[in-house]
Amino acid sequence: MQDGSRQKNQGISLATNSFTYEECIFLSKILTDKYNLKTSVVKAGHQDQWKISIWKQSMPDLVLLVKPHIIDEMKYKLEGYL
Repeated sequence: MQDGSRQKNQGISLATNSFTYEECIFLSKILTDKYNLKTSVVKAGHQDQWKISIWKQSMPDLVLLVKPHIIDEMKYKLEGYL
């Protein structure tokens, strides 16, 4: 429930730094195909490190998917989308 970040009124980034580019593309495609989330794979700031970005317009759908699985103490991370 913690390995990522978001900017207020924006989407989120998943910290997939230890995954290869190909693995990030694979995971991103699953998020798009299975859950209809708009995603992209972007550089994480270091050589050969990547992160998956979930776009702002997909946040309402993402929240509906994950809300039932998030403990109360972490729900503040979804403020503005609940």
